[in-house]
Amino acid sequence: MDLFRNVENFVFGAECLGCGHASDQLDPWLCPSCAAELDRASKVSLFPGPDVLSLYPMRPITRRLVHALKYKGIPGMATYLVRHSSARKDGMVGSELDLWPRPLYFVPVPLHRARFRERGYNQAEKIAAALAVSAGGRVCKWLRRKTFVVSQTKLSKEERERNVADAFECVLQKGIPTRGTVVIVDDVYTTGATTGACLAAFERVLARSACSGNGPLLKVCTLLYDEPASAVADYVADCQMEWDFEGGRS
Repeated sequence: MDLFRNVENFVFGAECLGCGHASDQLDPWLCPSCAAELDRASKVSLFPGPDVLSLYPMRPITRRLVHALKYKGIPGMATYLVRHSSARKDGMVGSELDLWPRPLYFVPVPLHRARFRERGYNQAEKIAAALAVSAGGRVCKWLRRKTFVVSQTKLSKEERERNVADAFECVLQKGIPTRGTVVIVDDVYTTGATTGACLAAFERVLARSACSGNGPLLKVCTLLYDEPASAVADYVADCQMEWDFEGGRS
């Protein structure tokens, strides 16, 4: 066991990716305190839209872990986050996924080839694979990015929508399925511009197909939901109130 832990520390480093402090109790990325914080975040119900669900809210710890997934070359973080989320069988998201018509087709938002060369993998594809294992289903690369768009990070809602408009197209070799659920998968849901453009690509194909009235459901699932600032402020206030109450200072 000690040998295994030493190998883990050598490969992943001995610092917790959540708090940055050295620990000999990593799992292999979070210390017990940060793992408990992640577990609390996974219990937040997140439905940013009528056909959208997210596994975690944007919190400092979830932001750091997704940053590690995208920019620190840790693709296994996708599986880690899905396994620790409510997408597991007894969780809220898992229960919601159980209600969606089968089969489930998890369709990752594609990266432009230039981004793929930089990163070495598509994080959305890793997330889709983890969801397929957890919920049952398969990964389908049915989308292609037609244009290279600038980073969405600092764009307004309107700028995001213009940035990704018509950026994706369906690449279905055998035609669109006539049943089941197509689930667009991405890392972060903010305004819905990117996943909305992906859904639009499928809707265009459905409109042209013979199964337009009897096709699959279209859904979206992301790791994180970047909530409005007001919602985050309310969450912080609620946590502070709970802390004060439990500490007997209210």
